[in-house]
Amino acid sequence: MKALLTDLYELNMVASYLRRGMTGLATFSLFVRGLPKQRGFLVAAGIEGCLDYLQDLRFDEDEIRYLGDELKFPQRDLEAFRQFRFTGDVWGVPEGRVVFAGEPLLEVTAPLPEAQLIETYLLNRITFETTIASKAARCVIAA
Repeated sequence: MKALLTDLYELNMVASYLRRGMTGLATFSLFVRGLPKQRGFLVAAGIEGCLDYLQDLRFDEDEIRYLGDELKFPQRDLEAFRQFRFTGDVWGVPEGRVVFAGEPLLEVTAPLPEAQLIETYLLNRITFETTIASKAARCVIAA
């Protein structure tokens, strides 16, 4: 159940974009706006896991059934989710690279519905793993 590692907002936006034919390319950049003074850098992590996720991303039949039965998405949306595959391009810094506020860790260019659907997963995965890697680097520096 990988495709449902998102939130209802993203699913509703994807369905809305598809209904309205809003499928042009969009580019999203994942970056940190600012850091506290005592934390002047981050160590990028989670990028490779995100690439693996995107490569295999699709809705399985259990997820389609859940979207219809529990979340009440109409049949046309369910069919769109059933056909979903990520076709976009991704650029990311290498794992372990030091990055600073304002620098992109990851950029995605994809049809708008695809880029929208993956936002929550990418934010959660990269934020968590980058936080852990950055804390580990600070522990080593302090030791």
